[in-house]
Amino acid sequence: MKRNAQALETRLVVENFFDAEVEPLIAVCGDFNSADREVPVATLRADTEDTGNTDIADRVLITLDNAIPDHTRHAIIHGGRRVMMDHILASRALSNRLERIEAHNELLEDELVAYLMDIHPAGSFHAPLVAEFNL
Repeated sequence: MKRNAQALETRLVVENFFDAEVEPLIAVCGDFNSADREVPVATLRADTEDTGNTDIADRVLITLDNAIPDHTRHAIIHGGRRVMMDHILASRALSNRLERIEAHNELLEDELVAYLMDIHPAGSFHAPLVAEFNL
């Protein structure tokens, strides 16, 4: 429930940017602890298929990490499963300027295995997502 509330709060901030500009360059990035079809990310994106409101189609946020090839599209390894819980969501104006996006996940360790073995590395179990835009 907390993730859903935080997503709604963030979406309300995003709405303020859309109110202030016609084509704002917006990016919402981070560890959402949510797959792209779960409620927190769906709330942030506000897809017309989810809202049923075509009047706000120009305010939809695009999930940029969907452009990462399936075989490398993961930011976490959990119990052997490669999952994408970290995202970069962007306004259409910014998504149209995307040059490339990558998940630097080559050295990821399994977070569940480390937890079960009581291993606490200095770094993160999340891979960095890197996006480059033509501004």
